[in-house]
Amino acid sequence: MKTSRPILLVALFLLVGLLTVWQQAETLRLGYRIRDREDRVAELERERRRLEAEVGRCRAPAALMERATALGVVLAVPQDWRVLRPGQAAPQATEGVADVRGTGRPQGRP
Repeated sequence: MKTSRPILLVALFLLVGLLTVWQQAETLRLGYRIRDREDRVAELERERRRLEAEVGRCRAPAALMERATALGVVLAVPQDWRVLRPGQAAPQATEGVADVRGTGRPQGRP
């Protein structure tokens, strides 16, 4: 019985030491994971700001007009518009209204 007590104490101290080392290693591993996630969040935030700026540029009237012109879209002049009310007859082709269906698409696209 005298020899089992010191062995038990050594085993207990060894177990406490191993648990302490494991806890420190786990803390270090989680710290690295947190830092990696923070880096990823910062990267995604930069990407979000860049994409918001790009959306802003794409929504700018000058950019929209440039893209429409590049696609061959011709915008109607507001003076040429005619508002139809319920019961009113549609304008005839002789009244200066053109059928623009199918125009504005680049060739080769469906």
